[in-house]
Amino acid sequence: MLQVTKEDLLPTVGAWVDKTNPAVWAPMVSQIANDSFVLYYAATSAQDPTAHCVGVATSSNVKGPYTPLADPFACHLDQGGAIDAAGHHHPDGSLYVVYKIDGNNRGNGGSCNNGVPPIKSTPIMLQKVAADGYTKIGSEIQILDRDDGDGPLIEAPSLIYFHNVWFLFFSSGCFAEETYDLSYAYASSVTGPYTKARSPDAPLLVSGKDGLKAPGSACAAKDGSKLLFHAWLGDDINGGRGMWTAALSINGTTITL
Repeated sequence: MLQVTKEDLLPTVGAWVDKTNPAVWAPMVSQIANDSFVLYYAATSAQDPTAHCVGVATSSNVKGPYTPLADPFACHLDQGGAIDAAGHHHPDGSLYVVYKIDGNNRGNGGSCNNGVPPIKSTPIMLQKVAADGYTKIGSEIQILDRDDGDGPLIEAPSLIYFHNVWFLFFSSGCFAEETYDLSYAYASSVTGPYTKARSPDAPLLVSGKDGLKAPGSACAAKDGSKLLFHAWLGDDINGGRGMWTAALSINGTTITL
């Protein structure tokens, strides 16, 4: 059974955050080798309050409190910002972080601000990091991007490795609309190239399945047995979002729920 604590994991944000409107979201905690924990989060940039950056905080206790790093991990302000970071443990012991460049933040209006041409890219980036979970090793690389079948964007990436295959979960559509869904891509290397799963294997979750509305933003257990995701609690985004779990089944490069 899940237990929700009432402690604030991140009582203080990084010095790079706009303190007048921090707008912190998309937290993800990853345990690293020395039994400490890294928290990735998105917040408004003080340098450009129209965009978010990805920040990092650390703790010796999974329940926190987490101490933020002074500088952001990734920004890409010229492309709209960076959000939705998630850690990944490679089977060889190395660590990676995936995140989204928030291109639709610089869009031209319409669905999630990116439904009016010219449509902006919303690439998923992969960054190798050191054992501390945040010191960068080399440069980030792009491993996926939206296409016309994804609607205005892809976002909320997370990676798992299962039986010699890397699976990249992501959402497409718009989180504020019932078009939001959950899909995945797969590759034989963590750096790709990734192939998007297509119908009838994907999307994995869409509005209407099991009574859900706008399901997405998933993270999977390391062993590939369970999936955690959110969906609307009411008839629209204003009703808030709750968390659900689902059992995963993986056969080759095909995932079913």
